[in-house]
Amino acid sequence: MPLQMDVTVKEDRKKEKLLRLLTYEVVDGRPIYYRGYRDVLEGKKQPEEVMGSSVLQWSVLKSLVKLLLPLEGKGYILAFGEVGLHLGKGRNRSLDLAVFVSKVDLSEKYADTPPVLVVEIDVKAEVDDKLEYITGKSEELLTFGTKKVVWILTRPRKVLMFEKGKRPIIYDWEDEIHLLEDVKLRLSDIVKRP
Repeated sequence: MPLQMDVTVKEDRKKEKLLRLLTYEVVDGRPIYYRGYRDVLEGKKQPEEVMGSSVLQWSVLKSLVKLLLPLEGKGYILAFGEVGLHLGKGRNRSLDLAVFVSKVDLSEKYADTPPVLVVEIDVKAEVDDKLEYITGKSEELLTFGTKKVVWILTRPRKVLMFEKGKRPIIYDWEDEIHLLEDVKLRLSDIVKRP
């Protein structure tokens, strides 16, 4: 029997390691995994298949970075690509794109300063209710000190905007959306660009 226990212990360790890798965020001390993580645990997919972005997602992100990059000359700091944000004990969030106004120290730790703007492209977390996840994460970021949270949803092609002290707004991709300063976005234009 010791051989069987040794195999089980190794399998449990492998599963624990995979679960740590597949943790997208931590809320109230509980992990939230990437959507599709069960397929990885069952050996149907590799971790990269559920953790990566689609061509449309990274194209939108690339366009947003180009659009917002000039703000760095005005004292803003642009961060993108699963930006880690520490909101307090047992609360870590991942952000597709964040714009900060205060200095962010270079370190091995997650940022702990509220960004003024957060942009998320689709829900990458394994959740039962996407709308509940979107509103919950947005409200948590606004409470933390973020001024505006924008969700770009590739299916359906909608944009949700949450601002501190205002009601959420739903936009179509053809609508012009004010992000920050004089930066405006029209997603229908972005997806037409090469």
